[in-house]
Amino acid sequence: MGPPAHATLLVADVERFSTRDGADQMRTREALYDEFRAAFTEPLWSSCAHEDRGDGLLVVVPGQVPKSMVLGEVLPRLDAALGRRRRGDPLLRLRVAVHAGDVHLDEHGIGGHAVIRAFRLCDSDPLRKAVAAARGDLAVLVSETIHEDVVRGGYPGIAPQAFHAVDVHVKETAVRAWLHVPGDEDAARRVAAEASPGPDTATAAADREAPREGGLSFSAGGDLRVGPGNNFAGRDVRVDERPRPRRWWRP
Repeated sequence: MGPPAHATLLVADVERFSTRDGADQMRTREALYDEFRAAFTEPLWSSCAHEDRGDGLLVVVPGQVPKSMVLGEVLPRLDAALGRRRRGDPLLRLRVAVHAGDVHLDEHGIGGHAVIRAFRLCDSDPLRKAVAAARGDLAVLVSETIHEDVVRGGYPGIAPQAFHAVDVHVKETAVRAWLHVPGDEDAARRVAAEASPGPDTATAAADREAPREGGLSFSAGGDLRVGPGNNFAGRDVRVDERPRPRRWWRP
């Protein structure tokens, strides 16, 4: 296995794919590839790696391609194509997640933490709810990385105010992401209102992640009591002593 390479990742999933019969599924897969190929255009599409996922698609865009091109040009073309297809067959309604990071390519395919993160975003409840509620046929969820590097930059074709923060919890993944529903900001806003924590929750989460320089923490299966002399008592009392950092200099 060689060194990882930086890339932009798009994961697309067709809504309600499993409810279609076998022939319809095959036509839907062909339509999915046709629309992605047209949205990326050549020679960009040929420069990307992609893997079939049965009811969806993973596209790996080389790191030298600007991320702003993917959000500001490719996705708008895809959304427009899906709108035209609404009058045709088969109908495509897509969840799309966008992330960026290092990926590994080996004889088995494409892997790495960034790939896992992209699939977690695509499988998240906020994105599923957004595409179900959308007037159109596309809902997009971008990672914090994409939002920080691209969306906030206000590049052509990208409206920062149309992306709404949501909290994503899928398996071991708990992250902040940003939801966009092209042409239906109300749907994105409604879903985001349900999926975003209040300030107290956000503060508590930040406090849990804050580093500690040392000291003791206590937990107990029953009541925790403080007795004379600052002695602690309670059922199943456990003490976690955090080592204090060593000093490598003299004050």
